[in-house]
Amino acid sequence: MQKILRNIHWIIIAVAAFNFYQAYSKADEEYTSVETQQESQKTLLSKNKKTIREIANYYKNIKEEKEKIERVAKEIEKMQQLLPSDISDSDNINLLRRMADDVNIKELSITPDADSVRGFYIARRYKLKAKATFLQFLIMFEKIGENKRILNIGESQFQKSEVPQRGKFQIIEGEFILEAYRFNPNFKEDRGIDEIQKKFEEDSKAVKKPTNRKPVKQKAEI
Repeated sequence: MQKILRNIHWIIIAVAAFNFYQAYSKADEEYTSVETQQESQKTLLSKNKKTIREIANYYKNIKEEKEKIERVAKEIEKMQQLLPSDISDSDNINLLRRMADDVNIKELSITPDADSVRGFYIARRYKLKAKATFLQFLIMFEKIGENKRILNIGESQFQKSEVPQRGKFQIIEGEFILEAYRFNPNFKEDRGIDEIQKKFEEDSKAVKKPTNRKPVKQKAEI
């Protein structure tokens, strides 16, 4: 018994050392866990900072693109205003007949067709049939192209006339489509950027900001 009492201080030291080791191990594990969480949060924070930079760059780019689209839209609207507000069949038919008379094309048929809506403008088609020489057709087409009115020749077909020739120049029969244009008052150029921006803003709201926690220091208890 006396021997035990003489060595009891070593027993107390051993128990205290064991308890200290257990407390230290537990504190070290908790501290390591906190450090791991902090590293994870730092990584998430870094990703979110990158996302924020990307959002900032996106808004910068989208602003520039909006300005470009706006310029293009205004140019289209300017072009639209160059077109007449109405198409007069009688004026166009008389104009074409005068051109035909100038090159001595006598047999000419002009039939107005339906309008076709094509975005910022509306096209009206005219079906033309005529008999003339190739040179007469060519000169008439040049006159149409030089006229201040915007007239465009589309589909065209030509074939040799079956009528007996009276002169040295071959008569051909031609059929072609001519279009006249007016602006579309119901058209408004769609910039198309608002929907893209709205969707991006909705997606960016889903980005969550991480909580910046400080590591908790654990005290070892004996």
